[in-house]
Amino acid sequence: MEFRGSPVPRWSALLVILTGLGFLGAGAVVVAQTLVPTSRGRTQAPLAASAAVTDPLDPLTTQEINRTMRTIERDQRFPSDAVFPLVTLKEPTKAELAAGGFPRRAFANVYDRTTNRLVEAVVDPAAQSVLSWTTRPLGTQPAVWGNEFDEGDAIVRADPRFAAKMAARGINDPENVYIDVWAPGELPVGLRSTGHRFLRAIFFYRGTVPNPYNRPIEGLTFTMDMTTRKVVDIIDTVVRPVSRTAGGATPPERTDLAPLQQSQPGGQSFTIDGRNVSWQRWHFRVDYGMREGLILHDIGYEDGSRVRPIIHRLAMSEVYVPYGLNDPNWSWRTAMDIGEYNLGQYAEPLRKNVDVPETAEFFDEVVASDTGSADGAYALPNATAVYERDSATLWDRTDPSSFDRDARFGRELVVAAAYVIGNYTYMTEYAFQQDGTIAVQVGSMGTTLNRGVKNAAEGNTSGALVAPNIAAPDHQHFFNFRIDFDVDGTANRVVETNTATTGGASDNGFATTRTTVGTEQFRDANATSNRSWIVESTTKTNALGDATGYAILPSAWTPPYSGPNYPPLGQAAFAKHQVWFTRRKDPEAHAAGDYVNQGQAGDGLPAFMSPAESINGQDVVAWYTASFSHHPHPEEFPTMSNERIRFRLAPHGFFDRYPALDVPDQRGG
Repeated sequence: MEFRGSPVPRWSALLVILTGLGFLGAGAVVVAQTLVPTSRGRTQAPLAASAAVTDPLDPLTTQEINRTMRTIERDQRFPSDAVFPLVTLKEPTKAELAAGGFPRRAFANVYDRTTNRLVEAVVDPAAQSVLSWTTRPLGTQPAVWGNEFDEGDAIVRADPRFAAKMAARGINDPENVYIDVWAPGELPVGLRSTGHRFLRAIFFYRGTVPNPYNRPIEGLTFTMDMTTRKVVDIIDTVVRPVSRTAGGATPPERTDLAPLQQSQPGGQSFTIDGRNVSWQRWHFRVDYGMREGLILHDIGYEDGSRVRPIIHRLAMSEVYVPYGLNDPNWSWRTAMDIGEYNLGQYAEPLRKNVDVPETAEFFDEVVASDTGSADGAYALPNATAVYERDSATLWDRTDPSSFDRDARFGRELVVAAAYVIGNYTYMTEYAFQQDGTIAVQVGSMGTTLNRGVKNAAEGNTSGALVAPNIAAPDHQHFFNFRIDFDVDGTANRVVETNTATTGGASDNGFATTRTTVGTEQFRDANATSNRSWIVESTTKTNALGDATGYAILPSAWTPPYSGPNYPPLGQAAFAKHQVWFTRRKDPEAHAAGDYVNQGQAGDGLPAFMSPAESINGQDVVAWYTASFSHHPHPEEFPTMSNERIRFRLAPHGFFDRYPALDVPDQRGG
C-alpha cells in the first residue's frame, strides 16, 4: 500500500494495512489501546490511551498532542484554515536536563493554507498555554502533510488535461491511474519566485494488479500550485508503452522449507523500564519523533558502579535520493524523505517472523493528525522493535601449546524501525554488541522507481531494462545520521587517523598518523589511507594513560555523481562529504535545515559550520553519511531485495581491556 497520492485517504489506507496484517479485526478501528471512529472515517485516539510521562525525553503522549492542538486552536491568532503538518516534543536542552528540571514543551508547525503562512508554536501541554508564536518568512514551507497527498490527487483529476494526456497514451480509464504526489523538488525560477506552495505528480497504471509502481506512465509530470489549487505546469515529453499486467504474477510458494525458529525459553536477557533499555551493561533510551522516527538517547555502558556516557542522542537526520536521468521528468526527483515528508509518521507496523524474530518486544508510538484536535492523535502500533539475535562467533583463540580452544558465540541487541514512503521502505537498525560496538544499519526495500521505455537500448541507458518496456534508472541513497557524542562527558575532541607507507618502494613499513580535527569542518572518505575518526574525551584517560574514545568506522561510501552545481545538491550539501563535525548548538538539529520542502541551498550544515569555531575540548556532534549507488538489474523486479549499508561506532581506548571477556560459554550438546 502506497501513501503518496493514494486515491484512498492516508488514514484509511493505514487502517487497511493494519487490518490486513492482523493488527485489527474486520471493521475494527484501534489506536493505542482503543480507537474510536470519527465522522471523517479517520482514527482518533481517546485521551485515556495516553501513557504516563516519566522522563523529560519521553515522546509526547496522546493527551499532550491533543492538548497542544486544542490550545493552539483556541488561540485568537489561529487561522481557521490551518493544518498541523508537525507536532512533536521540543526536547529539553542539555543544560535543562543537567539542572534536573522536567520541562514538557510541544513544538508545532501551524500552516495557514489561505495565506500561505507558516507559524512555529511552542506550547506547554500541561498548562495548556502558548509559550511562543513565531511567524516564518513568506515562502517557508512545512513538510507535505498526510491529507495533502489526497488534495493534490484531486486537483490533478479535476483538470481536463489529465484525461486528455492519459488518452494520448492509450489510457481511456483514467480512474485506474495511480497519481503519485511528491514534494516538488527543484522548481523553475518563475514558480519559485511566487513564494507559493507546490506539489508534483507522476503517474502509474493501477488497474486491479498489485503495486502500480511496476507500471509506469512515462514522460508526464503535473505541477500543482497548492496556494491557488490549480495545475500550473505540465511536462509532456515522450509517449511510451504502458503495461497493464507487469509485476502482477505471483509464483507458487516454496514448500521445501523446514521451520526455522528462534526461541528464548528463559525469557529475554534485556529489561525495559518505561523507555529505558538495559542489556549486557548497555543502557539507553528508545524515543520517537514525528519527523525523524526512531531516536536513541543517553547511550552509556555500565562500568563497575557507574554508567559511563558515550552518546547523548543518535538518530537518522536526513535522506537524499537523486536519480541519474538528465530528463526534465526526472531531474527534479531528489527525494528528501525526512525533511520533505516527516518520515517518522509513516512507521510500518513490524511483524514477528517477517520483520523481526518471534521474541521481539515492541513500542507503540503516537503522532499528530494534520487536521488538528477534531481527529486527534493516532497510534503507530509496533513502530519500534527490540530483540536479541545471534551475531556468530564473538571471539576464537587457540593455545599454541595445549591446543585448547577458547571461543564464544556472540549475540547482539537490535533496536529497529521501518518506514514506508512511496515506492521505498527504509529500515533502520541499531545493533548493540557485547564487545562495546554499535553497528548502525539502513536497509532499503520496496520497488524500484521505474520508467517506460521504447526498447532495451533506451532502458539500459543510465539504468537497466528490468521487464519489457520497463527500466529502472540508476540512483543514489544518502543517509545522514546525527551523532551527539558525550564520550565520558561533553568535553571531547576529534582525531582523524590515516595509514600510509613509511619506507621505500621495496620496504614493508607502514604507520598510522593521528591528526586532531581542531575546528568545525567536513572530512572526506579515503579508502586508500583506511581513514577513520575517533571522538575522544579531553578529561578522561584509560589505565594506559591514553584518552578514552569511540571510533567512527566507515563502510563503503559513494560521492554524488551529479554535477557540482546541480541545484538539489546545494540543498543536500551533507551528501558531498562523508562526515561533518560541529560544536553542539541547540538550534542545529537537521542536516539539510529545518524546512527542506522548497528550501534553500546552503541551509543546514553549510550554515551551521564555521571554520573558526573550535571543537577541541567541546561538545562535539558528528554528522555521518552512509551512502550507496543503486544500479538496478532484472532480479530486482517486480520487488527488490533488502539493500543494506552500515557503519560502526566502536570503542577505541574507552576500556582498559577487551570488554567481553566475561561472556559465558554456552555450548550445548
